[in-house]
Amino acid sequence: MLTVYGRKSSANVQKVRWICSEGNLEFKTEIVGGKYGGLTSPEFIRLNPNSTIPVLKDGDFILYESNSIIKYISDKFDILRSDTQEKIALNNQWIDWSSSVFGLNCSHYTLHNILLPIDQRNTTLAIEAKKKIYSCFKLLNKQLEKTNYLLDNELSLADIPVGCWIHRCVVLGLEITEFKSLEKLYVNLKERSAFRTEVFDTPLPPE
Repeated sequence: MLTVYGRKSSANVQKVRWICSEGNLEFKTEIVGGKYGGLTSPEFIRLNPNSTIPVLKDGDFILYESNSIIKYISDKFDILRSDTQEKIALNNQWIDWSSSVFGLNCSHYTLHNILLPIDQRNTTLAIEAKKKIYSCFKLLNKQLEKTNYLLDNELSLADIPVGCWIHRCVVLGLEITEFKSLEKLYVNLKERSAFRTEVFDTPLPPE
């Protein structure tokens, strides 16, 4: 059985749980991180010396970094695998972008809206992150004008991380209704039981 280490409110943990559920894989979750602590324990550091979540345990094999984990699960268990080198490259492109651009700004916005103590929140940084997020919405909306999902009309691996961050933005009150194609993607995702269970129905950090 696979073991996923992390808290359910983490968007990066949600990526892993979502693809596992999408493929009907049996897995269990060890709650760690955030208000639950445990990231600096000797036991966890042996799993991931970076003290970050998620971590995947597959038998004796240990893997950290959420994007690497979802690629590993996709390849090993044949879940949302691409059938051409071009699609593999495009999936990787969007997965990288989801972390280095979209997810980074979503994390900053989350930090300065709900995670940090009120006296440590920086309104200027939150506003700047919000502007960048709306630029991401615009880019995604353009990409989705002709397809139901990021690459085509079927769910792909690229939709997993992007979908997690879109949901985070929505629950934090960022409006997507003016971006009709992006809103369509979100509607499509909410129709998937794995997304509803592992992303839509989960709490916000730090829970």
